[in-house]
Amino acid sequence: MNSLTSDVLTQLIWSLPFLGLVAVAIIVIVAYSRYKKNELEKRSQIVLAALEKGSGNVPEELLNTLNKPQKSLKERLLGKFLRGIICALSGIGCIIAEFFMYDSDIREFEDDGVLFVLGVVLLAVGIAFLFYYYVGKRELRNEIESEERQLKV
Repeated sequence: MNSLTSDVLTQLIWSLPFLGLVAVAIIVIVAYSRYKKNELEKRSQIVLAALEKGSGNVPEELLNTLNKPQKSLKERLLGKFLRGIICALSGIGCIIAEFFMYDSDIREFEDDGVLFVLGVVLLAVGIAFLFYYYVGKRELRNEIESEERQLKV
């Protein structure tokens, strides 16, 4: 095999995992859209059947049972807080690991700083989630309190 064929083959082998990731992403998107479409069709069939049997209007209780219960604002904000903590700590861990690998005597890998860049990106995303949590908590305080009062009633 000549050098050009070997280089092309090497590039093809290195690009297969990335192509696989793209294929998996496309499959997940298609499966999710089919799931949502199927769920919408089931709901519409139930509502149509209720309209045919009933007096012409769909009871509010039936529509409420068909809708999935939504998370409260507080739960959604806490989810952002959790994601922020996970991303920030992962970023800090990647940065620390990069420094330990840089200072170590083991030179089996070529240090190109990818772990450091990944750590900085994860840390930035984590800080953004935490910022979103704190701003949302402050701005939506009244809405959160009213939701909690409605749940108690």
